[in-house]
Amino acid sequence: MKGYLLVAVVAMLGVELMPAGARAEDMNTIELIKQLQRRIEELEQKVKALEGDKQREEQDSAAKAKQRTEELEKKIKILERNRELDKEAAEAREKSTPRITTTEEGSTGFAFSTPDKDFTLRLRGYVQGDARFYIGDDIPINDTFLIRRLRTAIEGTVFRDYDYKIMLDFGSRASITTGNNGFLQDALVNIHYWPEFQIQAGKFKPPIGYEHLASDANLLLLERGYPSQLVPNREVGIQLHGELFRGRVVYALGAFNGVFDSGSEDFDVTDDHKDVIGRIAIQPFKLSGNEYLQGLGFGVGGSVGDQNGTSPSFVTTAAQRFFSYASGTGATNSPNVVAAGRHWRVNPEFQHTFGPFGLFGEYVVSSQELQRTEGSTISRVRADNTAWDVTASYILTGELNTLRGPVPRSAFSPRGGGWGAWELVARVGKLSIADEVFPDYAAAGSANSAFSYGVGLNWYLNRNVKVNLDYEHTRFDGGSAASGAVTAQDENAFLTRVQLAF
Repeated sequence: MKGYLLVAVVAMLGVELMPAGARAEDMNTIELIKQLQRRIEELEQKVKALEGDKQREEQDSAAKAKQRTEELEKKIKILERNRELDKEAAEAREKSTPRITTTEEGSTGFAFSTPDKDFTLRLRGYVQGDARFYIGDDIPINDTFLIRRLRTAIEGTVFRDYDYKIMLDFGSRASITTGNNGFLQDALVNIHYWPEFQIQAGKFKPPIGYEHLASDANLLLLERGYPSQLVPNREVGIQLHGELFRGRVVYALGAFNGVFDSGSEDFDVTDDHKDVIGRIAIQPFKLSGNEYLQGLGFGVGGSVGDQNGTSPSFVTTAAQRFFSYASGTGATNSPNVVAAGRHWRVNPEFQHTFGPFGLFGEYVVSSQELQRTEGSTISRVRADNTAWDVTASYILTGELNTLRGPVPRSAFSPRGGGWGAWELVARVGKLSIADEVFPDYAAAGSANSAFSYGVGLNWYLNRNVKVNLDYEHTRFDGGSAASGAVTAQDENAFLTRVQLAF
């Protein structure tokens, strides 16, 4: 820059001096040079000042940019931290906020749970409205509409490993007794740290009877077959149970108060004895992938104990009583029969499902020592009562048969065109009373046995609503021939049911 200025000065000097070359020694020339030098210095200072200002501006600009960048980075870090805090808060809310879902097992219902499902509560229940019509009999009061069952249940889990269930029956035909056996159906806690070894305690169905262990909401025909009448209904006790080999083996073994056949109690009101009840069921081909064999299973249950007190009565598959033990005061001409001693049961079973087809059968022998009292005469006898049945079903609409009712592929809807699922069912079975019971230990007019067969058509409108239409025929061996007696003629009954379950 300075070089350019010198050139300019020399050029100016040349212009000034050329016309006055003779006066080169004039003092004005020196003064002019000095002025020019001062001017050059002034210009140099201005240039330096301008360059300094530009440098300062660049430095200021860089500093401001750096400051701005730091501020932006700080804001970004703040935003990122806020985002992390929001995410943590959302996760905390999610962990603490209950969820409302629909249940997937069985009938569709409602459930409340924590997100991790360590705590759950499910609301379940079902109502069954029946109609019974008996054809060709002389009994004037047995055709009826009725609420067969009206049950509500609360079940769920606490702390992940503790299941609970409470079920009440408001439509039970039984009145509330000192044993409270009709109202409270289930009240239990199940501890399951491991699926192989679980502990269950409370009131529930003991582990015996294949069809008996099925829920009342999943029955293929309106009433259970005869074998279920020779096993206990519900008892109070504790059992060890679980699944082994990935579900191929299911076992249960427990100690219970002990009740008469098909009986229920909340506490033992007859004796101090306890029953031991167990069951093991095997499906050896469950995971084989062989569609013909994977649904094949076998099992056996049993019980043993001492039973005193009430003796049972038995009904047909259309729910009419055909046998009772003698029940009097125990005085002369009024004999009374009670359970009095060792009571054992054996219950083999089998089942097979293949696509829409299903088949199961079971046999029960219930051996009970009985005592008959009439005045001063006391006698004893052992009665080995037996029952068996075989039930087959076929899903007409092609759904998978589980012997517990199908899940319809399409729910019935007059607007959407779905027809639900349709099922055909057939059953044959027999209950026989031990010969030793007759005539002294049986109530007058009781039959020695009942042989029944029945067919049914089930319509599953959806997972919650089912309609049953059954026909049952029963033939009796022995019994009263008096007009109006159940055993006076063969029983023919049409039974219907509308069920809503959730």
